Amino acid sequence: MTTSCKLRTKPKLIGPSFIALQVRDLEASKTFYVEQIGLTASPHNPPGAVVFNTKPVPFAIRTPMADLDATSKLGWGVSLWIAATDADALHAQLAEKGVPILLPPADGPFGRVFAFRDPDGYAITVHTEKPKQATATLDAGSGYLTFINTFSVEPGNADRLVENLQKATEEIFRDQPGFISANLHVSRDRRKVVNYAQWRSKEDYAAMSKLPGIQAHMKAAAALATGFDPVDYDLRAVMLCEGE
Repeated sequence: MTTSCKLRTKPKLIGPSFIALQVRDLEASKTFYVEQIGLTASPHNPPGAVVFNTKPVPFAIRTPMADLDATSKLGWGVSLWIAATDADALHAQLAEKGVPILLPPADGPFGRVFAFRDPDGYAITVHTEKPKQATATLDAGSGYLTFINTFSVEPGNADRLVENLQKATEEIFRDQPGFISANLHVSRDRRKVVNYAQWRSKEDYAAMSKLPGIQAHMKAAAALATGFDPVDYDLRAVMLCEGE
């Protein structure tokens, strides 16, 4: 079960949720973005528009709502940036296809960037997406085993114990079948170190415990502590609060 509370806050903007360009020839622009740029069009689109499967913000083109020929340069003063897995490699691919390049690859505020021009003259800047940092997720409906080991430790050994547990997790545990996540905590008085781990099942955890080298790791961790208390749990509820 997951519950949440909503705080009363002043209305505010959250962030961009949809981007669309008005184009002169919808089919020609669709062909350009699909065949030249490599985007995938959604199979279901509203009348007079084509929505592409981009993340996290949908990108679309649509028939014009204004006279596009009333200005000599569309999108003047607006910067449109789209993330890519590899800006340099994509630039080479687009240049080979003859897509007009406005800015060759260079280092920018979000990594490697380049810019191209679409059929209507819009300038599109592409940047290499930065890798996302993985985060642990708590889901009461997952059925995962929650393993919490609380170590008692002298303050001077707290950091050494955390380093030991982190190294073992990175080198041994996280490559084992059934491992989900592990989080290490140190109490403010530095007398407790807690390893909060999630495993797919009790059976996966038991199989991991029998691997060669696990006992050596456990002895090394125990040597840095004055005591430890490993307990298995089932997560029953997650309470969240939405807003600031």
